[in-house]
Amino acid sequence: MAGTDSTPADHHTHGPSGTAAKLAITLVALGVVFGDIGTSPLYAIKESLSAHHGMPRDPSTVLGVLSLFFWSLTIIISVKYAWLILKADNRGEGGIFSLMSLLPAPGQSIRTLSLPFFVMGLMGAALLYADGVLTPSLSVLSAIEGLDVVSPGWSRFAVPITCVILVVLFGVQRFGTAAIGSWLGPLMVVWFAVIGLLGVRGIMLHPEVLKACSPTYAIELARSHPWNCFTALGSVILCVTGGEALYADLGHFGRFPIRAAWYSIVMPGLLLNYFGQGAMYLQDMSVEQPFFTMAPSWAQLPLVILATAATCIASQAILTGLFSLTHQAIQLGLLPRLRVIYTSDHGGQIYVPLVNTIMMLACVLLVMIFEKSMALADAYGLSVAALMFITTVLYTAYKRRTGWSVATCLLFAIPIGLVDLAFFLANVLKIPSGGWITLAMAVTLLVLMWTWHRGRQVLSAKFNKQVLSFEALLNSLDTHPVPRVQGTAIFLTPSDEGVPPTLLHHLKHNKILHQHVAIMSIRTAPVPRVPEEEQVQVEELRDGFFRVRCQHGFNQSVDVPRLTKLAAQYGLESREGSTTYYLGRTILTPRGHSELAGWQKRLFCTMSQAGANNPLHFSIPPGRMVELGIQIDL
Repeated sequence: MAGTDSTPADHHTHGPSGTAAKLAITLVALGVVFGDIGTSPLYAIKESLSAHHGMPRDPSTVLGVLSLFFWSLTIIISVKYAWLILKADNRGEGGIFSLMSLLPAPGQSIRTLSLPFFVMGLMGAALLYADGVLTPSLSVLSAIEGLDVVSPGWSRFAVPITCVILVVLFGVQRFGTAAIGSWLGPLMVVWFAVIGLLGVRGIMLHPEVLKACSPTYAIELARSHPWNCFTALGSVILCVTGGEALYADLGHFGRFPIRAAWYSIVMPGLLLNYFGQGAMYLQDMSVEQPFFTMAPSWAQLPLVILATAATCIASQAILTGLFSLTHQAIQLGLLPRLRVIYTSDHGGQIYVPLVNTIMMLACVLLVMIFEKSMALADAYGLSVAALMFITTVLYTAYKRRTGWSVATCLLFAIPIGLVDLAFFLANVLKIPSGGWITLAMAVTLLVLMWTWHRGRQVLSAKFNKQVLSFEALLNSLDTHPVPRVQGTAIFLTPSDEGVPPTLLHHLKHNKILHQHVAIMSIRTAPVPRVPEEEQVQVEELRDGFFRVRCQHGFNQSVDVPRLTKLAAQYGLESREGSTTYYLGRTILTPRGHSELAGWQKRLFCTMSQAGANNPLHFSIPPGRMVELGIQIDL
């Protein structure tokens, strides 16, 4: 049941084998969940203490910024995400679409949400896509810039090397992650161990840096430099980028492995490294690359290589997450039926070629435009801050619906929301210097999803106007019978009622029917996965007609032949070799009259052409499928 305190990955047996399984999952979670936030030390501190914030680089400023880091990680990640948000699971799944699906009443879809919540959910998903473009660009570029510490002459090669790495990274996506998945966790263990040890090495130079754990240093910084401290929050947020992955990957690992990895490995490693970098500033206020400077000279080149590997892992993790997010959006009817390739027998490993290509081009273009990680950092943060605020609002609404009192909701929403809002407003100031790119990407994706959603509503309404009742069809066949041939015909339709236009077109042109005719409708349930026994309902009508109602979760693929076999167990007359599937190929034109604006009609028609072939989406073998063209004027 949604909102329970257990997820599938939490249900391991007790004893040695159960403990070993949890440890193994925790190890894998290190590579997938924490790659983004784990590589933030490469750029977060140096950007927060950069001169353009206007604060003097002195010991009090360093300790104040470190205090902001410590309490940001504690409040946002340890309390908000790891402790509270992870409890909001939809049958074990997390992420922005799962959270949206928890808001409607049980059994209702996200389309029943009020407009503000629906748009906020779409905006949250759009921001994740923007984050997915910026993370590889910034992370890989900041790692390669470490070459400047090894040899200043190498810095001019940072941009071309980064572009090559990004092209290779996106190029290998079509092979899937199964082959390299087992290496992600161990490599990230090495990464967190190394950055933790580097931090200890730095702290030993100036142990007084640990005083920054006290919030008084952050408060004093805000008191002495209020405006500069506020603007610096736009960079401080870089230390929590990737925090949303804790919730997004909940369904893959469960709460225990994510929490165990965070509290025992990730958070200690990050804090040690941040405080170690702060000690390097206390040692030399002019240091430009505090992360790489912490390492002895002989270890700096290996550290650059390790950092590059870690940033590739971080990029891989977010790409995998965005492919899953795209799959969910398609199933929920928020994006067209793009081509989705399953890269292994495990359903969770998917690859979306169009998304991969667009993101690769966008990442390379960003690196070539900004050239420096500190410049690119101005475009980063806005998407994270806005998404954090949206998550707080949606989570509060969910908890209010499921039993929290108004007072309890306010007790959570006011302090957490104010922190989120402060980060968001600070990042709004970065819009002219680079944040506009994030905003442009997010708004573009929001418009695409909203247009597709509204277009589908208008299209469905036009379909429903053309729907003939079954009683009228059967009466017509009684009066004007047509020949019946052996076999079963499955007519797919988005509507649960009436006769689909494809069946009427088939009768009009072919003037023949199969012995058994099934009208199959498929809907996406507001849950990640629907059990097999709940996926199919069969209603036998008369004269060999059946109505088959199917449903699947938004994390499940659609396999119509498999659903047909399930329906056969519930009374549908169907044999695999003698079943033909009929689908409507809708040809849209923007010449009709509807609620859509002219530009939305044209955009929706263009998006409909980008969808994959129906047989690929429904897993129907091409030799068993017949398409009938239907033109509709929007």
